[in-house]
Amino acid sequence: MKLEQIHIPVLLKEVLEYLDLKPGNIVFDGTLGGAGHTIEIFKAIAPTGKLIAVDQDSQAISTASRVFENCNNVFLYNGNFADVKIIINNFQVKEIDAFFLDLGLSSIQIESSGRGFSYIRDEKLDMRFNTKSNFSAYNVVNEYSEDELREIFLKFGEEKYSFNIARNIVLSRKTKPIETTGQLNEIIEKSIPIKERFSKRGHPSKRIFQAIRIEVNSELSNLQKAIDEGFEVLKPGGRMVIISYHSLEDRIVKNKFSNFSGKCTCPDDLPVCVCGAKKQAEILTKKVVKPTESEILINKRASSAKLRAIKKL
Repeated sequence: MKLEQIHIPVLLKEVLEYLDLKPGNIVFDGTLGGAGHTIEIFKAIAPTGKLIAVDQDSQAISTASRVFENCNNVFLYNGNFADVKIIINNFQVKEIDAFFLDLGLSSIQIESSGRGFSYIRDEKLDMRFNTKSNFSAYNVVNEYSEDELREIFLKFGEEKYSFNIARNIVLSRKTKPIETTGQLNEIIEKSIPIKERFSKRGHPSKRIFQAIRIEVNSELSNLQKAIDEGFEVLKPGGRMVIISYHSLEDRIVKNKFSNFSGKCTCPDDLPVCVCGAKKQAEILTKKVVKPTESEILINKRASSAKLRAIKKL
C-alpha cells in the first residue's frame, strides 16, 4: 500500500531536520494521531529501521494499521505514551535512536470522534483519549466540587473567570446533570462578561475545555513521565523532539530539557550547587521553533505550535 499523509503534519520539515534520521534507526513516536509525521519518519528510516508508534485512541491505531498494513517494521501500540519502557520492551527493544511527540489533537479527534473535544460542536461530554477508561469529562463536570473545578480551571486553563465558571457549573447541575458540550458552553459564556466573551482571548470555552481535557487524560503528568523514560532509553547521540501547543506543556518540555542540559536549579543565593546538575544533553533549539506564516495560512492549527529538540550526549 502506498503511504500517503491522511492529515497535515505540523512543522514536518523541522521535525525531520532535528530528528536527523538514518536508515536503520529505531524511533519511538508516542503520538501517532493522523499518522502525518509517522509516515514521513518511517520513510526516513526505511527499509531497515524500526518504528514504534503509540496512541491511546483505538480509532487512530485502526486507521494506521490499514495505512501500514504491508510495513513489517512498523509496530503499533494502543496505550499511553508515558509507558515508554514497557512499550518498547514489548517489541524486544531496549534503546532507541529518536523520540518524538506531537502533543496536538489530530483533526480526526476534533472533528469526527464525537467525544466532545471541540467546543464548536454539541456532543456528549467525554474527552477521553482512551475510550476504555471509566473516567470522562462528564465525571469532572458533574462530580468535582466547586473548589476542585476552580483549581483545575486556574491550573490547567489559566482562566481568570474560574471562580464564576466553577460556581455556575455547580449551581446548574443541581437542576439536572450537564451532559453535553453545548450545555457546558452556555454556562461558560454566561460566566464571562459580555465584552470579553469573544475578545482577543478567543472562544470563551477554549481554556475550560483545555483544562478539563488535561484533567481527564492526566496529560501533564504523563508528559513528564514520557520525557524522563524516553530520555533514559535514548541512545547516546539520539535525539528527542517535542511539539507542544500551550504554555503548560511547553514549560514542562523547556524545564526538562534545561535539566538534561545540566543547568543548575539551585537558588541564586546558594554559594555552591547542591542540586546535582549534570550535563547529559545538548539543546539543539536555542530558541523555540515556530511555524512560518505560510504554514499557518495552510494549517491554522499550527499557529500555537512550539518545537524543542535535544541531543543526548
